[in-house]
Amino acid sequence: MSDRDFNDAVKYRKAAQIRGALASGQLAISIDAPLGQQPGELSARWLRSQLPAAGGAVTLQVHCEGGSVFEAFAMMDVLSAYRGKKTAVVSSMALSAASLLLTACDSVEMTGNAYLMLHDSHMENAELSATETSLLGSLNEKMVGLYSAKSRQPASKIRQMMAAETFLDANESVRLGFADRIVSPANLRIVARAIPSKIVARMKSPAQTATAKWNAAVSACGSVTLANKKNPGLRLKMLAEFNSKR
Repeated sequence: MSDRDFNDAVKYRKAAQIRGALASGQLAISIDAPLGQQPGELSARWLRSQLPAAGGAVTLQVHCEGGSVFEAFAMMDVLSAYRGKKTAVVSSMALSAASLLLTACDSVEMTGNAYLMLHDSHMENAELSATETSLLGSLNEKMVGLYSAKSRQPASKIRQMMAAETFLDANESVRLGFADRIVSPANLRIVARAIPSKIVARMKSPAQTATAKWNAAVSACGSVTLANKKNPGLRLKMLAEFNSKR
């Protein structure tokens, strides 16, 4: 992202932030795009620019399908260093890397229609080197520790949930400790975006899509790595299917 693009994005977000603050009486920051450093994505640099230097309570309004794990870690560091109460309100979804941001907040609320999703990290390569495999293992263990600390669920259970790519509705999220309470969406001012094609494909025809077959393989094998080994080429077909519908 160029400096001009970044500055334009900051101005747009600042305006939205001011509207959110006027509506709720508390500073609101919308996490409503993928996490990363590409145009249209939200970065740690962007998040730092949104937080007031004087501190104070802030609300993160989360409606995000995920993105870069490394960017999520950087954004978590920004939130952890911020002096002020941080409340996350999940509307519709906090999937994949986006759910990591919740672990850096003091309080997590979800609307009744919201979902969380936990899964193992992965790379787009069909075959991973030993170094890449080791890195993914390290990232996964880092995420296990974060989710476990937030929810107080044992690490062994978190590993199983991540390996199976687990979706949790608001009730399950509260029951398992990933969220603190369910709230009414009456005061939220979040415009719904299209849900990920991966999920749409699963809802439409689970028996016919490459996405559905891949999800079934991951569930049966217990991990993305093993599913990839036992079903050569299937993950690439799933990715191609996903990209064609974006």
